[in-house]
Amino acid sequence: MPNPVVVRKLKYGGAVRYEWEGDLVDARGDDWLIVLHDSERHRKLPPAADESPGFGVHCIGLTAPLTVLLWFDPLGHFVDAKCDAALPARLAGRTIDFVDLDLDVVVIPGGHHHVRDRDVFAARAAELGYPPGVRRAAWCGILRALRVVRRGRFPFDGSAEAILGRELAARGPL
Repeated sequence: MPNPVVVRKLKYGGAVRYEWEGDLVDARGDDWLIVLHDSERHRKLPPAADESPGFGVHCIGLTAPLTVLLWFDPLGHFVDAKCDAALPARLAGRTIDFVDLDLDVVVIPGGHHHVRDRDVFAARAAELGYPPGVRRAAWCGILRALRVVRRGRFPFDGSAEAILGRELAARGPL
């Protein structure tokens, strides 16, 4: 059963960077909301140049300074994941907002990963005057992302694949 939401990625200061339509499909306690983005049904605005067909399982931290978007091809095979250092998300009605803090951990098949955008973070932190607590949150988010990737913890423990499989099975035969 569809449970539509809009996920908004904000920059520090409140400007909307992206919006994604999706369906809220699960939650893990009070810590995570899980949203399914289906490229056939949901749009990302503005559209990204590198968008490909498939499914996104968006694990949005409500208490952790981390949001993880795992992308799967149309057959459900893992393509990549982007772990955004972010302030904990806020839910208001059917809108989920998170503030992106520029630093990312990118994960590709096989578990290979790297930290990206250190220079962007340093420049924006200076330009926008990130307070010390926000700077600390960004690095805590990145450290947490590295830990869950390396240790195979949620959402890199098979949970995203299980959620996607359940959602695709609920749609019936292909």
